[in-house]
Amino acid sequence: MNMTGSSNGSRIDQTEIRFLIEKNADGIIVVDEGGTVLFANPAAEQIFGRTSGSLIGSPIGIPFVTSDATEITVHRPGDGPIDAEVRVVETSWDHRPARLASLRDISARRALEERLRHSAKMEAIGRLTAGIAHDFNNLLTVVLGNLESVQRRYANLDSRLVHALESAMRGAQQAAVLTERLLAFARRKPLEPRLLDLDAIVRRMSDLLQRTLGERIIVRAKIGANLWTVEADPTELEAAILNLAVNARDAMPSGGELSIETANVELAVDPEAVEGEAKAGPHVLISIADSGSGMTPDVLRHVFEPFFTTKTDGRGTGLGLSQVYGFAKQSGGYVKLCSQVDVGTTVKIFLPKAAAHLEMAESQISPPNNLAPVPEARAAETILVVEDDKGVRQYTVSSLRELGYIVFEAVDATVALDILRHQPDIHLLFTDLGLPGGIDGKSLAEQARLMRPLLRILITSAYADSSLIQEGRLAPDIDLLTKPFTFAALATRIREVLDANLGNEGAGAHILVVEDESLLQMFLVDELAQLGLPVETAASFKEALAKFQNRSEHLAAAVIDLGLPDRPGDELIPAIRALRPNLPVILTTGYAKDDVRARFAAYARLEILTKPFNSKDLLDVLKSFGIRSSNAH
Repeated sequence: MNMTGSSNGSRIDQTEIRFLIEKNADGIIVVDEGGTVLFANPAAEQIFGRTSGSLIGSPIGIPFVTSDATEITVHRPGDGPIDAEVRVVETSWDHRPARLASLRDISARRALEERLRHSAKMEAIGRLTAGIAHDFNNLLTVVLGNLESVQRRYANLDSRLVHALESAMRGAQQAAVLTERLLAFARRKPLEPRLLDLDAIVRRMSDLLQRTLGERIIVRAKIGANLWTVEADPTELEAAILNLAVNARDAMPSGGELSIETANVELAVDPEAVEGEAKAGPHVLISIADSGSGMTPDVLRHVFEPFFTTKTDGRGTGLGLSQVYGFAKQSGGYVKLCSQVDVGTTVKIFLPKAAAHLEMAESQISPPNNLAPVPEARAAETILVVEDDKGVRQYTVSSLRELGYIVFEAVDATVALDILRHQPDIHLLFTDLGLPGGIDGKSLAEQARLMRPLLRILITSAYADSSLIQEGRLAPDIDLLTKPFTFAALATRIREVLDANLGNEGAGAHILVVEDESLLQMFLVDELAQLGLPVETAASFKEALAKFQNRSEHLAAAVIDLGLPDRPGDELIPAIRALRPNLPVILTTGYAKDDVRARFAAYARLEILTKPFNSKDLLDVLKSFGIRSSNAH
């Protein structure tokens, strides 16, 4: 190959050119007009899976045509195919016309692009799936709720009616399970994670599977030593293992072996993983392997998609593996599946090691008592129901009234806020998450709490979106009832929220009393205690400021004497408004002249209480801010 000349007449050393070509990361190959290889560098040897000695002098079998970059697939002897990008130029070799082709292995890029496409497709399917599940759960709330209502009221009249209702309930409940699996895939199912003893769970599940899968399938469990604690939803974890076991059974119709293994593993960053798909660090591995028929590569590309199934006899919904996928992702881990036709399938679930230590094994937690009586309302308890779906709203309102509650109803947040302004006796806001008009249930709850810091709030939704879920679980300040809900679930959850102890660490639970007269301070503390409102006390400006700065997020209101020994009490207001702009403030003073009231007329959410005052005066001012007794009525 003749390579000479430059503008200054210097000669390029062909030895240097050959060195550069041989060290090039791209494959470089020269062929004559008949396609016979005349030259191949080491990188080309790697691409074709053959030595230069076996390449040179033989036809390459690829028609290299001079053009812009094209992509080809190279089938290597004894190895899998690779994808290559090719650029071809005309040249000469030993004074004969030839073509020089540079080849770049783009298999890794192609694989990454495919994973990104797959990830985007799964995300899009997840959004669609969540929307479908949302609509179905609204419908199922109405169907299940009304069927249950008929059962309670009329089932004893006719045995044929009992049978029909039971069949309808079973069908609706199965539909609810399917939508729950859809939400699990879409990562919109609110999980209830706990610190889990995987040793106990896997042993229990393997014993159960051995009894239920049949004698032809041998279940073997290999539990790793000193397994780390994981934080996951035990119900969803057991469902994932069961789904994988059922798939394995169907892949082994003539029998075989199902192996369940656990181990502690330290994961490095997977260079092939899509960004954010898997995190490095300590994980616990749960591996479920079978000796079944295995899957083809084409099937493997679709296995995690909802409703995809290879079962043609109507036995499968196609939601088993999608539930496993969603559970692993929402739990902060990921799932990896390997399969080979006629060899078997292995599914590996990686769950991150929990930061906390296990205090109580999941197996020691007592199951809920399903036979407990349905809790009813106490005297004059009032609930505001906000729901735009007419059927769901009617069922919810009628159920709550049947339980003895006084109920107001609204179709959107604007109507709900207006009701809250005019009805001071509402104890609980029960709102759907998705509302029309631009204000969703979460925003409504936030605005309602500004008006009434101690208002109890329960949100319901067919699925929990990102506004409610943080790292796969409910945000700590959210109480949620998932649709579809039954009469008993509604009654129980409402009662739990109403009976929640305000003296715990909930935001807005305490009253800050700033008063230097010890007898008056004792009176305020006693009166507020009788109302079920815990108190923080301070006897000076300095002490009050320190307590407010340390505890501001836990305060429902502040009762401040104007005449403090070190500084006037009203000088606390700028500090209060800086941290809590809407915190109710009650100023107490023995000088209730017009000029005193005029000084504070511009302050929002501030009232003046003139000394001497009694219990009723104090309670009336608190009620004007929406702060009510937490004791039973």
